[in-house]
Amino acid sequence: MGQEKPARMVVISNGFNKFHMAVAAAEAQRRGILSSFITGAYPTPGIRWVSRMMGLSRNQKFARLIARGEAINDQSIEPAWCAESLYNFAWTARRITPQFAKMLEVMSFRIYGRQAVRPVMEAARDGARIYHYRAGFGGDSVKVAAQLGMVTLCDYSIAHAAVLFRLIENGGVLSGAALTPQLSRLWLDILADTEQADFVLVNSDFVKNTFLEQGWDAARLEVIYLGVDDAFLEVVPTSRPNFVQTDPLRLMFAGGFERRKGAETVIATLSLLHDVRWTLEIAGVLDADANIDQDFLKDPRISVTGWLPRTELARRMAAAEVFVFPSLAEGSARVVFEALAAGMYVITTPNAGSIVQDGVHGRLIAPGDPRGLADAIREAAKNRVELAAIGLRNAELVRSRYRQSDYGDALAGLYSRLLADRSNAQRCSASPSTSAAI
Repeated sequence: MGQEKPARMVVISNGFNKFHMAVAAAEAQRRGILSSFITGAYPTPGIRWVSRMMGLSRNQKFARLIARGEAINDQSIEPAWCAESLYNFAWTARRITPQFAKMLEVMSFRIYGRQAVRPVMEAARDGARIYHYRAGFGGDSVKVAAQLGMVTLCDYSIAHAAVLFRLIENGGVLSGAALTPQLSRLWLDILADTEQADFVLVNSDFVKNTFLEQGWDAARLEVIYLGVDDAFLEVVPTSRPNFVQTDPLRLMFAGGFERRKGAETVIATLSLLHDVRWTLEIAGVLDADANIDQDFLKDPRISVTGWLPRTELARRMAAAEVFVFPSLAEGSARVVFEALAAGMYVITTPNAGSIVQDGVHGRLIAPGDPRGLADAIREAAKNRVELAAIGLRNAELVRSRYRQSDYGDALAGLYSRLLADRSNAQRCSASPSTSAAI
């Protein structure tokens, strides 16, 4: 007899834009367990054909749409173009009519949840038993999935909203009374969407702890760290520059240079480093809320690249030494994993939700602490040979334990366990109790 094929057990819903749920779907597809993949705009075969025939790949927006493609069977994809089109219109209108734009944004999320009902019902009819959806994009489809007996798993990828905004306001520290801030209608919908799931999947222990701080039952929370995809690993240069002790220490920051990600901490830190020769490359876009002084940008030691393709980001990371990312609040920052994969020494905070261990992969500092970051940079500058050795070990760690396929293995294992637990619970509820039998 041939080996039994795995059941197509899971429906995965990505929501709008490029998100790691597409990676989850690709990994489920690779293992033969994906029933359907619901998403927003997606490069379907027709879209890809039009792009080739009309040469639209040179258009930045079209190139980003094409880049959403993953190794997923086209017949399994359910694109919700209408909902994302409304979302994009709301995003465009936000500067003209901000209140109306916010209303449209909320509406686009809710419409997506309604559009997801049909593919969920069809997948359940064909035997799918898990609905794995991104927080905020479940809506009505989660209720339908629950009625159909599916296990509902919500994917939530940043600090709990009630904690997130407190962290930003308090410089990354959970101080003061545990009051829930005034949240927007969209964030309230996202939290309600999260609450209605059987289980919530988060991408770091840091995020899990923010849920526990809000009184969540640990039994409903699951943690799986994301991996680095092969496409990024393949373009990381195999050789790194040999820095000598007299060279300026090459620092790098990647991502939006904004308050939440620690931009103000970086700015304050560099003003303290009179005793260290350094350069800083900011691979990202400067945000207006970061209080960036123009004198800071005029410093010849600082360069700002703007948004970079990931191939170029990999090259630049491999050419730097120390990745500084003093974030106030994240989920699990992908750029930290990428910096590790590129062989960098990493200085970050516990709030970045990374796998960095203090003194092993770099340094962990308190959020909102310029002096602590300055001391960590001084320490890194003292021994460039050891710095490079730690970077090499970091790269090997990612390649051996935190690849995209490792994430896929962990996800498939979680699906199997949740289904087994559901089956066991159903058997127990169906069996007569011992006392009744007597």
